[in-house]
Amino acid sequence: MAIRKGKLMRFGLILLVICFVMPMYAPAASAANTPFETEVIVRTVNQFKNAADVTTFINKAVQYNVDVINLNVKQDEDDEVPSGYVFYDSDIAPIAPGYATFDALQHVITAAHANNIKVRAWIPQFHDQAAFNFNPGWQMYSLVGGVAKPFKGSGGDEYFVNPIHPDVQAYQRSIISEVVSNYDVDGVVLDWLRFDDYNMDVSSYTVNLYQSLYGYSPLTINFATDSTRRQEWNAWRTDKIGQYVADVRDDIEAVKPGLELGVYILPPEFTEVGQDVSKFHESIDFVAPMAYFDDWGFTPDWVYGTNGILADTADLAGSAVRIVPALDDDWTTAQYNQVYGGIRDNYPNVTHLSFFSYGAWSDTTLSQINTRRTWPDNGEYDAALPAGWKARNIGLTAGTASYSSGDFTLTSKSSDIWGTQDKLNFIYQTMTGDGTIVAKVNAMSNMNSWAKAGVMMRDTLNPSAKHADMLMTPSNGATFQYRSATGGSMTDVLSSASVPRWVKLERSGNQFIGYISSNGTSWTEVSRKTIAMNSSVYVGIALSNPGSSSSNKAMFSQVQIY
Repeated sequence: MAIRKGKLMRFGLILLVICFVMPMYAPAASAANTPFETEVIVRTVNQFKNAADVTTFINKAVQYNVDVINLNVKQDEDDEVPSGYVFYDSDIAPIAPGYATFDALQHVITAAHANNIKVRAWIPQFHDQAAFNFNPGWQMYSLVGGVAKPFKGSGGDEYFVNPIHPDVQAYQRSIISEVVSNYDVDGVVLDWLRFDDYNMDVSSYTVNLYQSLYGYSPLTINFATDSTRRQEWNAWRTDKIGQYVADVRDDIEAVKPGLELGVYILPPEFTEVGQDVSKFHESIDFVAPMAYFDDWGFTPDWVYGTNGILADTADLAGSAVRIVPALDDDWTTAQYNQVYGGIRDNYPNVTHLSFFSYGAWSDTTLSQINTRRTWPDNGEYDAALPAGWKARNIGLTAGTASYSSGDFTLTSKSSDIWGTQDKLNFIYQTMTGDGTIVAKVNAMSNMNSWAKAGVMMRDTLNPSAKHADMLMTPSNGATFQYRSATGGSMTDVLSSASVPRWVKLERSGNQFIGYISSNGTSWTEVSRKTIAMNSSVYVGIALSNPGSSSSNKAMFSQVQIY
C-alpha cells in the first residue's frame, strides 16, 4: 500500500518513558488530500422508474457530493430490458417498457442541473439486441468451427451488431445526434465500442470488403493463433473503430461544439476486442478505463502500477486526454486505500474517479464513496501521548492508544501481525542506526489467544513492510517474528513465557535480536535475524488482536528507547 509519510523525526540517543508523567500532546491530524471528484455510472432500469425515484436519487447525490451522473440512456445489457432500448423520448430507437410516458433523461437533467450536478449521456454502441433483431444484415457474425454464424455470446443471450457496417454506424450515430440535439447533456460517453474476439465480425459484408482491400478472405485466418494476418486483421478493425469515433465527434461538433466526449474501455491488453485508444485519442476528451482488477484476475497494484491499466491507457491516449478510472463498488477498505494511494502517487493529474454499480445505488455505497474522497487514509490518528510519539492503525484496523503516569494502554481488534500484510495498532517514533527498545507487557485482557503485544522495528509503515518484533501472547508464549522481504511471508520463533513479561528488541547493523525477561535485568535471547532495512526505522510498541471484543486492552510500562 502506498502511504504518504511525513519528514522523519530525529531524536536523541536515549528516550526514557518510565514512572513519571511526561508532557502530553495530541498530534495534529494529517493534511487532507484534495478530494477526488465523484462520478457515478447509473443504470436507468435499476435506478429510475418514475419522477419520485429521480428526486430521491438527486437528494442522495447532493448529500454525498456526486459531481457527475453518467446516465444510461440506452440499455447496455440484455437483462431487465433488452439492450438497445432507450429511456428517453426517441423517434429512432424503441423506448423501453414503462418509459414511454416517463422521460428519465429529461427528469434527471432537470433535477441534477438544479443542484449543479453534471449529466452525461452514457450510450452503449454495438451491444444492441434491438438493432440485432431489427435487421439480420446488421448482426455480428463470428467464425466458430469454420462456420460463420450470428454471435450471441457464450450463453446465447448477448446480441452484438457489426461495428463496421455503414448502416449500423449510421443508426448508432443518429441516436447520439438525437440525444445531443434534444437534451441539455453535459457530455456523451460511449460504451461497447468493440468486437468480442478476433473471430468477428465475419459477416458477408465485412468479408467481402476486407477481401477487396487485402486480397484474401478473413475466413482463412487462424484466429486462435497469433500471426501476421491476424495482426493485420485486428489493425484494420481498430482503424474502423477509430474512424467511427472521429465521425461521432464530427456529428457532435455539428450540433453542440465543444461538448465532452469520452469512452469506456476494457483493459488495453484485451487486444482481441479491436479497441485501441491510440486510434481515436484525438477525437475524445476523456477515457474511462474499466479498472476492475478483481474481475480481470489481477491484484490492486495492477490499477496504478507500471504495467497496469492506467499506465497502458496513458501510453495509448497521450497527455491531452483526461483519464477517469472506472472503479468497482465492492472492494475492501484496504483495497480502496491501496488503489487511491497508488493513483495519487503515480497519476496526480487524475482528478475524477468513476464508480459502477450493477444495481441501484444505495445510501451506504454512496456514503462510503463520499468518505473515501480524500483517501488514502494513512491510518494515523489522534492520541494523547508523550511528545515525540505517534499513533497509527496499520492496515486500517480500529485501535486506540492512551498514556497515563508512565503506562501505555492500547486496544485493537480484527487484526494480526502475520501473513504478507500486517494489521496492527502501532505507537512509534523513528530511530536512526543501531538501537534498542524495551517494554514491560503488564496485561493483555479480553483478547484472542493469538493476540500479540510487544516491541517492533519496521522498515516502513506499509502493511507489507519488512520488520522484526518481540511479542507476548495471552496463551501461546513469547514470539520473535520477522518479515525479511517486503510483501513476503512471516516467520516466528516461539518461547515459553507468560504475561507479565519484559520484552526487548535490539538492532545492530542489520541484525535484529529479540529477548524476554521476568525482571527487566536478566535477559534470555529468543532468536535473531539479519534483515536489510533502511538506516532509519520506525520503532515502538505494537498490538494485534484477531478477536472482536471491544473491551480488549494491552498495558505497557517501563518503555525505553536507547
